[in-house]
Amino acid sequence: MNPGAPARPASHAIRNIRRLVLTGTIAAATACSSMSSVEPLDVTLTNISIPEITVFETTLVAKLRITNPNPEGLTIDGASFKLYLEDKKVGTGATSETFTVDRLDSTVVDAIFHINNASALLRLKDILAGDDEVTYGVRGSLFTQGKFGTKKIKVDKTGRIDLENIKAPQTDGPRLIDTPPSG
Repeated sequence: MNPGAPARPASHAIRNIRRLVLTGTIAAATACSSMSSVEPLDVTLTNISIPEITVFETTLVAKLRITNPNPEGLTIDGASFKLYLEDKKVGTGATSETFTVDRLDSTVVDAIFHINNASALLRLKDILAGDDEVTYGVRGSLFTQGKFGTKKIKVDKTGRIDLENIKAPQTDGPRLIDTPPSG
């Protein structure tokens, strides 16, 4: 302190702290808004196989294509999903795989889904009595590791399956869909 200078009140110090916080907040907001925007990842269902059916549960292996439309590659460290038929949840799925989706590219991963047979049968009854198409949805989170811990990337994809064009089961196990419907 300068002995000849007048003493500043505590309110002046508080005002300076407020200015500093406000300036820092504005600088952080400006930096965040100037970062390039990241396009969301796209997830599509490419195939389903049914390796196991029990009285209470059916296990599905869903092949999911994950597309990265961004100019930077992205490493995914596992994922969790929910499977919907006609907008009603019928099962949950996950993959513990760590994989990289290269920049402007895609990769196909296997996700194991467990379907509650009672829930699915109730949905199928309505589906079979209705149209020749069924809507499905895959919703979930892809996990990445970064400087600040685990980050979730939300995904939400819906589609339609044409029940008229489902191919017959193959000898290596029953198939629900062999290839995406052409359209």
